[in-house]
Amino acid sequence: MSRNPFDDRNDEDPFADPFGDSSIVSALDAGGPNARRADDEQDAVPLHSVGRSEARGGYFPGGGGSYKPVGAGVDADDDAFDGSSGGAYPIDDSSSAKHGTQALGSREAELRRREEALAARERELRTREANVQALAAGARPPLNFPPLYPIMYHAIDAEVPAGDRGTVRTIFYLWLALEAMLALNCVACLVVMVSNAKDVSNSGASFGSSFVYLFTISAGSFFLWYRPVYNAYMKDSSMFFYLFFIFNGFHILFDAYMAVGVPGAGSAGMIIMLQCLSSDKKAGAALAGICFSLWTLHFMASLAMFFRVRRHYRRRGHTFAEAKQQAYLGFAQSGAGQAAASTAANAYIRSNTGNFV
Repeated sequence: MSRNPFDDRNDEDPFADPFGDSSIVSALDAGGPNARRADDEQDAVPLHSVGRSEARGGYFPGGGGSYKPVGAGVDADDDAFDGSSGGAYPIDDSSSAKHGTQALGSREAELRRREEALAARERELRTREANVQALAAGARPPLNFPPLYPIMYHAIDAEVPAGDRGTVRTIFYLWLALEAMLALNCVACLVVMVSNAKDVSNSGASFGSSFVYLFTISAGSFFLWYRPVYNAYMKDSSMFFYLFFIFNGFHILFDAYMAVGVPGAGSAGMIIMLQCLSSDKKAGAALAGICFSLWTLHFMASLAMFFRVRRHYRRRGHTFAEAKQQAYLGFAQSGAGQAAASTAANAYIRSNTGNFV
């Protein structure tokens, strides 16, 4: 009978190897090498521990013999990117779709605005073409300006495009204000002359010049800068725009000149006002002060409208070369141009034929 290896004996070391006993060795040998290999496999420590094998996917007979894809059954929160795990970035399709919709809407609005502008431009061109055909057919509208003695047709609402009527109408009001100021200036010079202020020099010459201004400046301003800007907006002509810039620039300088009030120059401006105050002529000083204020305001308003027309000119893309071409064409189509061309042609024929009679 074999000895029990677990018996506590005093004559043996209690820390000795229990598997070194002959009974245990014989029992292990009875199982064969396969039994020893099975025990070794049970005692082996796995290199990688798997907490949840189901989460890794694969074929699991214990789960009904079905195939489970990799990653199936894992919570949705496991795929969120938290900065430390291997999850993927979340894709926000709503923001990109929103930006794309906004860009598409803005482009559609821009295209719609351009279509409306082209339609308005087409209507404007049709109106101008109808007016030109009516004039060519002899159906010219009746003359209506000036009211007392009409010599021309003047209708801003009928001849000027809708978008430019405000500018042309404002310039027309400035021209009407100029007429009223010239009349008031003439009256002020008359009052200063009658008051016989001793400190005011050349009061008679001032009144005479102001009376001449009342007619010459009125007609010159209408035909030299108001009518050109009217035709420029009506015909979209570079030549008329240049005429306005030239003569309206001189008119702005004239406003400044009249506001200063040089004695004997035909203006009741600042200098005349100060001379009347020194002579204690209150009526003349009051009228001269009003004229000085009005000339200053007119100068500022005219300068503002000058720059507005200039911005419109640049926006339309007009050039000086285009203005010269229109001027040459207009001169060639005029009676004077045709007469000059006829005279030059006759002179050329006579020089070549030798007939100088």
